Amino acid sequence: MQKILLWIACLAATTAGAAVLDESYSHTLGSVRVDKESEVTSIDETAIEAYKTDRGADSLSDAQQSIQPLNEAYVREQKQDANKDMAIDPITLESLANHPQWQHLLFYKNGKAEVISPDFYLTNPKPRSKRNFDPYAELIVTIEQMHDDSIVCRYPARYLWLNHHLPQLNVNLKNCSQLPDPNQAISLILISNYLKNPASSFGHVLVKTNTSTGDSDGLVNDVRALSSEDLLNNSYNFGARIPANENGAMYAIKGLFGLYDAGFSETEFFKQDAVYSKNEQRDMWEYVLNLGAFDTQLLNYHLYEAKSARFDYYFIKQNCGYRSGEILELISDINTTERIGPWYAPDYVFDQLLEYENGAESLVASVRYLPSEQTQLREKFVQLSKPIQKTINSVIRTEDITSLTNLNVEDRALALDFLILHRAYKISQDDTPKQRAFKSELLSQRFSLPASNGLAQLSVPNKISPALSNKTTQTKVVVSDDMAEVGLSLFVKDPLNAYTDIDRRFEAVQASIGYNIDEHKWALTDFVFLDMQQIEDLRQPLSGEPKLSWQLKTGARTDGFTGNHHSPYAQAGIGAGAKFGKHILGYSMINATVHDQDRHADIGIEFGVRAKRERQSVELSYTASTREGRAAIDLTKLTLRQQLSKNNDVRLMMTYSDSMRSDNSAVLSNRDNLNTAMAWHHYW
Repeated sequence: MQKILLWIACLAATTAGAAVLDESYSHTLGSVRVDKESEVTSIDETAIEAYKTDRGADSLSDAQQSIQPLNEAYVREQKQDANKDMAIDPITLESLANHPQWQHLLFYKNGKAEVISPDFYLTNPKPRSKRNFDPYAELIVTIEQMHDDSIVCRYPARYLWLNHHLPQLNVNLKNCSQLPDPNQAISLILISNYLKNPASSFGHVLVKTNTSTGDSDGLVNDVRALSSEDLLNNSYNFGARIPANENGAMYAIKGLFGLYDAGFSETEFFKQDAVYSKNEQRDMWEYVLNLGAFDTQLLNYHLYEAKSARFDYYFIKQNCGYRSGEILELISDINTTERIGPWYAPDYVFDQLLEYENGAESLVASVRYLPSEQTQLREKFVQLSKPIQKTINSVIRTEDITSLTNLNVEDRALALDFLILHRAYKISQDDTPKQRAFKSELLSQRFSLPASNGLAQLSVPNKISPALSNKTTQTKVVVSDDMAEVGLSLFVKDPLNAYTDIDRRFEAVQASIGYNIDEHKWALTDFVFLDMQQIEDLRQPLSGEPKLSWQLKTGARTDGFTGNHHSPYAQAGIGAGAKFGKHILGYSMINATVHDQDRHADIGIEFGVRAKRERQSVELSYTASTREGRAAIDLTKLTLRQQLSKNNDVRLMMTYSDSMRSDNSAVLSNRDNLNTAMAWHHYW
């Protein structure tokens, strides 16, 4: 009877406690006890049992493998000696386990741990099956291991964070000799897109550490050459681990379906600079983060921990932009990874970074433009005098340095400095003994002349970061007198948009559905899988630079000659272009198209002119296509664009074309030759 009464009394007490604390699990959790003298951290056996009761027996299945409950005699001894122990409130433990920063340190998101490497978590859930992972259990084990230097030095960010929230722990990180300097400033680097490699068509993101933050304040761009200190700073690059000699098709399939694993690799920044600035000739923009002392230390240590983590890699979603931007969520409430849709372009990180507002200071301390080696050469070359330009071009073409004797000593030194830099640029693309021998000859000639810094004094104009342009996903609505059309493009780099390159066009996975007002029906009017265009400047004065322009487009569309819908096609074009300043461009192309209609091939020509300034832009294009056995089709199109806001614009589009013919006599369409449409584009 006494046992029954005692059981009822215990049940009543437990129910009353639950009513007071509502839905909190903390009332059932035993406190973590830290013995300062014996340096042992423990959790009561009763705490584990109570925690299992509230959260389910399975939720601590992994934690129990790592947490060894102490025997009752030891627990009693600890309670008797409570004066020298410190107890951590169970409510505090539960709160810390649910803290966003703790869960970001664990890469725990949406109820799932995202790290797949088997040794990253102390509670060791099964690799690639992390839904049974428990941040609370990981917290308890982390506290338990606080006196194991090998664990502490492996997870410095965790213990720095725990010291911040639980000062009584006083975990010592001074014995960890391999840790990075926690006071280094941290930057995110946006690397421009690279159309020669589809994997780099959306751009790239790097994380870089800095020994100093520089002098530039705010969002005003600065152009400064990389110092030796910059080049020796560390950088973190997120990418897939791809087997040697992997073919392109297999890379695309595995990258799309998460069949690679990926992680952060740490290396000196000069190695990344060699790849992106010198080899691939891509411009970069460095965003130095504006962080307090604690956040700076936490982020440096978090990057150190992240090196040992491996993740599933998805080319269009969980890529370099997603993972690099994710670190910002650790030190702010910015939501860089909460992207609507299954795609994620690297630019999106910087969109969020620049748009972030929480009433405090900006997350960006400064922005620095890092021009590629090609950009530096071209911009400095046009600032040289005509006689020096002529001599340099002669040497580049003939590799004969005798023409240098026609210059005075000062100009000869300047020309040699440029030629040495130019030869290093060529070697980065084609490293041959002949190239190196000629560079040695140039150096030998330069050593015989007085020192000069004339080339260093030639400045490179600033280039605005493309992150200030619109976002990369586009929704459009087009209305004309006989058609209404809606479309979606997953990735867009439109040369008419502000702060985008006027000489490059890129679009991937675009679909448009049109409603014919006269016929009262919907139809797929256009599908573009990939659309790329690169216009090179024929007027580029530096000898040896690329002159050939090109474009590539593939998808499915309504065939202009037959009227058949959903006809797949692939089009390639080569041609020439010219820039007139930075805001006007003209080009011409010869196009060849293969498809599934008639004789399966068309030939065509294309001419275009683009101009833009601030919020307005215009493009005029003319295309003509011929197919054997059918009359030619030509189309003239004028587009006027007005930007409304960063992510919205309106366009007036006027097209003129000859009547289309299914053969040489019958008119396929009797529509007016002139058609006008209005379009609204929204970017998100």
